[in-house]
Amino acid sequence: MVDLNGAFSMSQLAKLAQSNNPRKRGKLYLALGSLCSLKPMDDSPNDQAFGEIMFLLNQDASEEVRQQASNLLCEITWAPRKLILEFANDVIPVANPVLLKSPVLTEEDLISIGKNNGLFHRLAIADRPSISENITDALAGFNEPEVLVNLTSNATAEMSMETFASCVRISRRHDDLRYNLSGRDDLPRSLIPSLFAYSSEAERENLALKFNVDVDNFSEVVRQAVLEKAPQPDSPEAEDTEELAIARLVAKLAKAEQLNPASVINAAAAEKTMLFEYAISQLAGVPVDQFRQAVQRHPTVALALAAHAAGIDRSVYPTLHRNLNEQKYFEEALSGENATKAAKAFAGHSPAAAAVALRLMARNT
Repeated sequence: MVDLNGAFSMSQLAKLAQSNNPRKRGKLYLALGSLCSLKPMDDSPNDQAFGEIMFLLNQDASEEVRQQASNLLCEITWAPRKLILEFANDVIPVANPVLLKSPVLTEEDLISIGKNNGLFHRLAIADRPSISENITDALAGFNEPEVLVNLTSNATAEMSMETFASCVRISRRHDDLRYNLSGRDDLPRSLIPSLFAYSSEAERENLALKFNVDVDNFSEVVRQAVLEKAPQPDSPEAEDTEELAIARLVAKLAKAEQLNPASVINAAAAEKTMLFEYAISQLAGVPVDQFRQAVQRHPTVALALAAHAAGIDRSVYPTLHRNLNEQKYFEEALSGENATKAAKAFAGHSPAAAAVALRLMARNT
């Protein structure tokens, strides 16, 4: 218990807490914070009241005072939980110390705080030492490049395959993110081709050296596994076929930001098979040949992975599957084990990880 003998009795503290003088209340608040930081409180009525008085004083304290109190208590294991949570959801100068350091905050607390607050709270949590996969998955779900840069530079942060996949996908346009990913010893090897494809020549040399691969050979692997897209309209070898025309159309729609999940659904419903294939492959970020190969091997699961990667809602998937099945695009019922695996394709992956799983499925054909 905090020793208040020779200072204030609990009744005197309560009276000061009710003072209308903000300066006195601020001084009292910081004095209590200093006392709290010195020695653990117990479960006695006095110490319970002590925590409640601090919480009461916090409500009307200035931002400067709240920030000082947060700094006082950010590393204290016995700090009042209610007060620490108040700090964590406060403006970022107040929240930052406890988000980075407080042992009082649980995994569930941090996930909730990241969800219910803004970018700067998530940036602080991403810098916190030794955060778990559950926390990094939750932070990565916002697809904010700034947060992902912080996560990947945090060597103590545990990251799942799904989070790494999101980082690699977004790193295409973010040099700092690619740089951080290339320095991670825990980067899954299955994601190296994608990162390699997005990198500059100098970055590729560093990746090849770090992961002990041959640059020339790896470049060919990347070209086959990752970079093969629709036939290039400007290629002199490309024939002016119906497929090329569709590839051009889909690329044009994507560039104009007019390609969306509804485009895929409508193409399938209208039995425009080739348009459906190119549209879903473009949205999923997977070469159309790889999509076809994966569907040929595991129709239901591959379609679920592609749909999830393309941003198609899970509730629409059964209709998409039924249309394609009735058109004999494939012949596999959405039932039993297939239905269970399709559900897991949506629930068990982020969209970015679903795209990676689809590529891997195609390569194993």
